[in-house]
Amino acid sequence: FMAYKSYPIVSMISFLVGVTVALTAAEQLRNFGADIYLADLVGFGMIRELVPLMTGIILAGKIGASITAEIASMNVLEETDALKTMGVIPEKFLMVPRLLAMSMAVPLLVAIADAVGIFGGILVGKFFSEIPIRTFFDEMLKVVGLGDFLIGQMKTMVFGWIIVVSGGYKGFSVERSPAGVGIATTESVVLSISLIIVSDCIFALILY
Repeated sequence: FMAYKSYPIVSMISFLVGVTVALTAAEQLRNFGADIYLADLVGFGMIRELVPLMTGIILAGKIGASITAEIASMNVLEETDALKTMGVIPEKFLMVPRLLAMSMAVPLLVAIADAVGIFGGILVGKFFSEIPIRTFFDEMLKVVGLGDFLIGQMKTMVFGWIIVVSGGYKGFSVERSPAGVGIATTESVVLSISLIIVSDCIFALILY
């Protein structure tokens, strides 16, 4: 569910962000006769910053809200109490599979989002700046390497864990009422996005 159901929206958003960034940068680079550096900007910006951040925010709204609503509903309906009477630790039983699922889903999501986002930049480079596709790739690979891709993967993995933990925390601490489920879900999304942005700033301080 976390991976398969998220591919379409993550891919679409990444493509549109890639196109938007490329269009914005292409006009400025053209003024300086530096059109070829569009490949560097798109490749580096998408792989290390924009794709991880956008993927994290999308998953916070989609997956984080779903996790919180599900666990909060189980709390309100006293299903978590039933688990305790059977000798099952609810936090472990409900959270570990979700953490494992997120850990497996994120690498695939980010890899596809990177490819789709860069493809959007390539289209802009080809039809707006008249940069041949082979030249675009050659220039991009001079700046972007495997280390940049792995950094993007690592960042998004941390963002994914933040989403699951935040969703579980708000779900288990829900006020046991129908209104409480909605409040917990909203707070979960806000908390996840806030922590993602803070952690992204910390990554920037460390990595740059």
